[in-house]
Amino acid sequence: MKNFHASVNKHDRLRLGVIIVGALLSIALLIAGVLLLRAAFTPAAQTTEDIAPAAPGEFLILVAPFQHQGGEAYDFGAELANDLRQAPHNADDYRVADMAHAPDENEIPELVQSYHPRVIVTGAYDETNIDAWVYFIPPETLPPELAQTEGGFLLFSDMKPARYHVYAPRGLGHPLQYLQYWIIGQSQFWAGDDERSVQSFELAQQMEPAVTPVDRRTEMDRFTATILRALGFITGPVRGDWPVARDFYYRAFTLDPDSLGAALGLAASLAQLNELDKATDILQAVLREHPNAWQVYFALAEIKAQQGQKEEALALYQQAIDILITEKRPEFQQALADVYFSRGYYYYQQGDFASALADYQQAQALGRKDVYLLSNLGWTAYLLGDYDAAAEASSQAAALAPDQPNLVFNKALHLLAAGRYDEAQEAYNKAIQLTLQYDDVLTRSRYFGVAYHDLEELASKRPDLQPIIQDIQNEIDIANG
Repeated sequence: MKNFHASVNKHDRLRLGVIIVGALLSIALLIAGVLLLRAAFTPAAQTTEDIAPAAPGEFLILVAPFQHQGGEAYDFGAELANDLRQAPHNADDYRVADMAHAPDENEIPELVQSYHPRVIVTGAYDETNIDAWVYFIPPETLPPELAQTEGGFLLFSDMKPARYHVYAPRGLGHPLQYLQYWIIGQSQFWAGDDERSVQSFELAQQMEPAVTPVDRRTEMDRFTATILRALGFITGPVRGDWPVARDFYYRAFTLDPDSLGAALGLAASLAQLNELDKATDILQAVLREHPNAWQVYFALAEIKAQQGQKEEALALYQQAIDILITEKRPEFQQALADVYFSRGYYYYQQGDFASALADYQQAQALGRKDVYLLSNLGWTAYLLGDYDAAAEASSQAAALAPDQPNLVFNKALHLLAAGRYDEAQEAYNKAIQLTLQYDDVLTRSRYFGVAYHDLEELASKRPDLQPIIQDIQNEIDIANG
């Protein structure tokens, strides 16, 4: 019996060993399967040689592995890159590339020069904290949808490559999701998609860490200010809700008082709300810290113009021009063109049409070719009797916005004054048909009324055109019912 029990125990031990080995093998296979599955969804890190440089207008994001400095190892960089790729409805907004290693800070300029990214993210983590360094390289110019809004070029003219140090506690699921939505929001904002960028920036705000360590608070405040500043711009210059824009800019300025853009946005909002003295105080305080900031001189010029202080306004416009004229970079040339345009419009309001035309022509020579400049230039040349220049500029403006009856009526008037009668008649026919497409009677009457009045003014200057003008006025009367 004793030998019998001994043989049974030995057999049981053998079976138990087999079971343990099998279990361990199953666990190993399970772990391997998970790792393989994760690898299938995690792109292999790319060396810089593998990464295609950004095409013109493309929003490229480079994400490096985060350095492990304690605690359980985890690739937060890969998680951020995957979250960006898998974000719904954003596949066409940007391209994400994984880097093989975290670059040193002195490598960043070379990466920017070689690959033209908009965002580079590196980071480090330990058992409790995650730190990310975000390099943001904005485009040189705003998209047309934003640049043509009131003050667009001014409020973002100080945008330069920036480095942000952001933080997240490690214990959260997807702890860098607020950074993900900030990046998405930036890609949408710089593409001119203000509707979706607002949603992304608001999500970024909501997902920011509820508590930030004291030693990281200043940098996080600076990062948050970029969100508030973008929301202020969309709310104010783009959508015209200046009270809400003022609140966004005030919070941005409070969080980052060194931000020139936040100060300019707050001053612009206050000026729009007719709080001119407050706006002036902010700008003069900023000028003490930034004595060569052309933006501040320009903003003060606009306020002085609004207050009717002509000499002060013109002196401030000139100071902004004097600073910009020494710069040769494309973005400064655009800014200089915009300052000339604004001063030209102020001259126009003052009845100094010759000075206005000279400034408009300077803006055009510096590269402005938008409908606002061309239509203003054409009308000013017309008032000065330079009908050929007026017809040329107005024709270009109408070509840029062919569905706007007022621009086509202007083109027709200036062609008529220049003696190009057949072209003028054709333009009047088109303008009349465009106007008749409006269902609203008041809108139609307004367009027809202005065109009729302009013809009367031309007849007083050019009696020789009276018969042709009378015929066109009759056509307008018939069309207007």
